[in-house]
Amino acid sequence: MSRILVIDDDQGVRDSMARMLRGAGYNVETAETGEEGVALAKGNGYDVILSDMRMPGISGLDVLKRLRDQRVDSAFIVMTGFGTVDSAVEAMKLGAVDFVQKPFFRDELLMRVKSVADRRQLARQVDLLQRQSRPDVPPLQALVGDSEPMRRVRELIARAAAAAGTVLVTGETGTGKELVARAVHALSPRTDQVFVALNCAALTDSLLDNELFGHARGAFTGAAAARAGLVEHASGGTLFLDEIGTMPAGVQAKLLRALEAGEVRRIGENEARRVDVRFVAATNADLQTAVDGGLFRSDLYYRLNVHRIHLPALRERPGDVEQLMAFFLERAGGGSSVIGINDAARQALLAYDYPGNVRQLEHIIQRAIAVARSTVLEPADLPEELFASRHTDAQTSAADGTVAAARERAEREMIVSTLARNHGEVTATARELQVSRTTLWRLMKKHQI
Repeated sequence: MSRILVIDDDQGVRDSMARMLRGAGYNVETAETGEEGVALAKGNGYDVILSDMRMPGISGLDVLKRLRDQRVDSAFIVMTGFGTVDSAVEAMKLGAVDFVQKPFFRDELLMRVKSVADRRQLARQVDLLQRQSRPDVPPLQALVGDSEPMRRVRELIARAAAAAGTVLVTGETGTGKELVARAVHALSPRTDQVFVALNCAALTDSLLDNELFGHARGAFTGAAAARAGLVEHASGGTLFLDEIGTMPAGVQAKLLRALEAGEVRRIGENEARRVDVRFVAATNADLQTAVDGGLFRSDLYYRLNVHRIHLPALRERPGDVEQLMAFFLERAGGGSSVIGINDAARQALLAYDYPGNVRQLEHIIQRAIAVARSTVLEPADLPEELFASRHTDAQTSAADGTVAAARERAEREMIVSTLARNHGEVTATARELQVSRTTLWRLMKKHQI
């Protein structure tokens, strides 16, 4: 049962929402003020927090900022009245997942809460399964495949882990770059220290700066207490920065300082703090091209590119697909009766080129197990994209057989399939594709999706 916290200074609204949500089967608690809501949210593990924007004391926006500073990861829905829509938009930029306008209809509110709560519960279940499965898989064995490219990747990981210096992991989305970073950490002398991961594309410029370097008390509105950034938090261990190519110029300069001098300065402070961090960065973009275009600092690029590990796309190592299929079937099928894949389904899986790479194959196997009607996977259990792509390729290859066109088709197909899997939810789709919502909107516009 999902747990929900309602924060509103109007008792009538609180009581009405509590009755409504409890009637829908949720476990509901209420708070009269923002301060009370923040206190309740700490450590209580609410799936969803609904907060009014305008309240005596601290506002709903301040509540959101404090909870994010304290790393409370509940999904946050803003309730707005007339004249506060601009604040709601600001809240969405800070990480709120949705907003509803007062007065709202019962069905609309329940629909929005159910959508957010269901995604939240699913994310927690997936996270739990991943945490349960990872300790049993040695770091290099998590990188499945016996092809020559994958043997080379494992050799580079072992060399980089034993040496000092930063690591730059390159490769398309879905190839397993975070697995490489975790393997480098696990095989290094820092293995007993903390491993911290951050997707740079998932945050706005100011939030990324704050998340990485922290802030002093009173540094900005809502900064009620000092907070260490992730660079400080990772001191002694490893910090993995995914999608490093999206990092804004100002943050790049501060990161370069941390790499060169081993020190960081929190927002609003003059004193530098010493840190000892192993940086592993990853990108699916061509950083050299970004450097040439003035979008990425050349000095930072050279500092990051000490040990370079390139992950091949899955279509470049087709011999590993069957081994990956077996690996994902065993890992995802533990709680089901599915024990195998019939020949027709296997051939369909082997013939596909996987524009979303290993992550897409994993999701396909997970979905097939969820809908399977027998103990073996059949073609009917597989998504249509596996079969539609052959017809599409046959039609388009004569019209445009260039590599660039093939990449464009693959990019569009990956976005369409991920949107379908997430029922059209842009935020969930962007999170799965590991890009910002702004980037996803731009790509959807480009491909006319």
